[in-house]
Amino acid sequence: MYVESRDVSSGRAGRGRVEGRVGAGLFLALAMGVLVAGCGDDDGGGAASGADGTIAPVQSGQVEIQAIDNAFRPEEATVVAGSDVVWTNRGRNDHNIIPIDDTPFRADVDVFGPGDEYRFTMDQPGTYRYYCSIHGSQDKGMIGTIQVVEG
Repeated sequence: MYVESRDVSSGRAGRGRVEGRVGAGLFLALAMGVLVAGCGDDDGGGAASGADGTIAPVQSGQVEIQAIDNAFRPEEATVVAGSDVVWTNRGRNDHNIIPIDDTPFRADVDVFGPGDEYRFTMDQPGTYRYYCSIHGSQDKGMIGTIQVVEG
C-alpha cells in the first residue's frame, strides 16, 4: 500500500511504502470501518418490525415525509388513525406519489413539484405502499409505506 507524504522542510511530495504489520493493520481497520458504516440503516427504512408489529415508531397528529430527489424520508412510517400525513417535495426534481393496490392517496406530478406539499388524513387502519414513478418502481427506488394503526 502506498501513501502520499510531504517533506515539511522542502515542501516536496513523495510516495512511501507502508511496511509490515502496522500498515496492514491500519489498512484492515479502515476497511472494516467502511464496511460496518455501510451496514447501518439511517432512518428505519428496513424490513424489521417492532415488537408490537409496527414497521416504525408510532406517530400521531401531523406526520412529515420528505421527497428528497430520489428517496422518501422516512421510507416507512406508522401513524395512528386520524393522523395527517404531509409529504413535502424538498428536492430539486418533480415527483409523484403513486398508490400500490388499495392505497387511498395519490399526488400527480402537476401538484407535487419542488416546494409543493401534499396532505392526506389517514382514517383507515392498514398498510399502504406507494412510490414515485419518475424515480422508481413498485419494488425499488423511491418507495414508501404508511402503516395506520388504531389509536
